[in-house]
Amino acid sequence: MKALVYTQPRKVEYLDWPDPQLAAGDALVRVGAVSLCGSDVHGWLGHSRGRVPPLVLGHEMAGVVERVDRGEAVEPGQLVAVYPIIGCNRCSYCSSDQEYICRRKRVLGLHEAGGCAQFLKAPARNLYPLVNGMGTLLGSLVEPLSNALHFVSLAEHDRGPCAVLGAGPIGLLILQIARSLAFQPIAIIEVNARRSELARRLGADMALNPQEPGAAERLESFFGEDGCSVVFDAAGFSSTRQLALKLARSGGLVVLAGLGEAETNFDCIELIRREVRVTGAYAYSRRQFQQAIEWIAGGRASFDGWVSEANLRDGQSILEELAQTKPERIKVVLRPDQGLTIVD
Repeated sequence: MKALVYTQPRKVEYLDWPDPQLAAGDALVRVGAVSLCGSDVHGWLGHSRGRVPPLVLGHEMAGVVERVDRGEAVEPGQLVAVYPIIGCNRCSYCSSDQEYICRRKRVLGLHEAGGCAQFLKAPARNLYPLVNGMGTLLGSLVEPLSNALHFVSLAEHDRGPCAVLGAGPIGLLILQIARSLAFQPIAIIEVNARRSELARRLGADMALNPQEPGAAERLESFFGEDGCSVVFDAAGFSSTRQLALKLARSGGLVVLAGLGEAETNFDCIELIRREVRVTGAYAYSRRQFQQAIEWIAGGRASFDGWVSEANLRDGQSILEELAQTKPERIKVVLRPDQGLTIVD
């Protein structure tokens, strides 16, 4: 088969790659769509601890079940989204639908071959049938929406004024979920003018470039003296993490989801004196993955105007574009060449 292989930092190559070899409990999926995550770009740049070349990237994927053992919950010919996290199935996290924080987990596209290929091997239990009419493009967006649903769920007891730092794919999805769940008002903090405008169209009450003169004063005026009930940092840089701490009200919550930088210095005295709570946010449960399918099928998340398609063989040029400071595209879904047509 053909696959897009991460061969060294800043380089992926469209190569012949060994066909997946199935074991008991595995299924073979003919990939119809794989969307690129910011962490894929991070890995392509050589900044990922887990992505070691040579590796087939891609953990946001959907396709058609090609082969599966009898008795499994899915059948050949079904359109499915792929839950990419493979837990150990023995620990307390796996037994409580938290395999995303299992210490022995494996992730497709990170530790195992991912979806940037014509075919993918995955445990049959990790395949989730798509609702009729969704298609594999929307199926590949189940994974990022699952992330956003999990991140917002961590703040379910902090509904009120909120800020979202970064209007990339996850930030835009957090915005939509937060609005749906009555967090208000909502400010988007974003340096890219196009993304800010998109955030306004998706319902942000304010979209602000923090580098503009007077930005701090405008934010203070917008949120008032108390500040934000919750701040979602979907960027993950020292500057955004420090801004999140400043914006959060006393007793408020900061949800750290972005992976831009590994380390950040906090003013811990400020954090302690104001009792600001800080939590990391990673991945999602199986329940939230299924919930994301239902949200997309019900039209509760909009991807209009910010998701585009490209051919898998053009992955190198797409990653080069997405790694730019202010890329034109926001979310790119790659389509593999197939001998047979994927039915959407």
